[in-house]
Amino acid sequence: MPNLDVPTMSADQLQAGRMRLARPVLPLARLVEILFLSGPFATAAEVLAELNEPIETAAIRYPAPAATLTPHLDLLGEFERLKDPRPASYTVLAPDGETLPLLEAVEAWVAQKILTRELEAINSLLCGPGGCALCCQGPTADMRQDFFAIPLSAAEVGLFPLPCHDSPASRRLTADSEPPLAVAGRPFFAAPAGLYHWRDGWGMILPRRTSCPQLGADGVCAIYPQRPQVCRRPQIFAYRLEQAAREVAETVTVWVERGKLLAVWDCPYVRALRPEIAAYAEACELEPIFKENKA
Repeated sequence: MPNLDVPTMSADQLQAGRMRLARPVLPLARLVEILFLSGPFATAAEVLAELNEPIETAAIRYPAPAATLTPHLDLLGEFERLKDPRPASYTVLAPDGETLPLLEAVEAWVAQKILTRELEAINSLLCGPGGCALCCQGPTADMRQDFFAIPLSAAEVGLFPLPCHDSPASRRLTADSEPPLAVAGRPFFAAPAGLYHWRDGWGMILPRRTSCPQLGADGVCAIYPQRPQVCRRPQIFAYRLEQAAREVAETVTVWVERGKLLAVWDCPYVRALRPEIAAYAEACELEPIFKENKA
């Protein structure tokens, strides 16, 4: 396992992420929704075509609003369902389990997707240049956890040269099941790092004092451009919506309204940018939660 210290991030490394956090896309997306619903527009693209001048919303100034929004046009097109209803691939529930009206459901879905995409871009600006590999390692000897689990899609499993455990027993359980899955007569987390097919999908298990096999001794990821989706997620997580465990139908995803932004306190750039993250959450009308993950 590489012996990696928590990096100290320089002002230059933080500046690109700080600038993105200071100008979130979501307030502009809300403006697109308002203009679309109140004007003679058939598509979101028609609204963007009108946004030729700088825009100020609250304390944020957007010098080129159309250029800022264009990368998200595929998501903004979901607003068109409000004028031209059609079957959706999702349903959104309030925390009490009641189904949200169409307008609220579409607003929440668009917000979650834009936030996730934007925060992934911010993560790429901060995580790679920062040289941090905390998320690539299992627990250290002084941590209370026995292992860390990294969820993977089936297509991503082949990226990692580790033993695969895919059996009827593993598929009946999750990584958190009690009693735990046994491997060679011992709890799975007492075995070396491995890939497991659980009831809720694939995951890489990093037991104590282990690390991802793609992490070099210098702390550099060998597959960074092709890294799994979970590795592209920031330690700032959008929980405007949270995906529920159940489905309405095979092709319909269920989301639950949460209205939160989770920032993992272990991460050095979260610690360095706490005021900016809190301001970002406020601009996006989310409750910021700073939480330690590894202890």
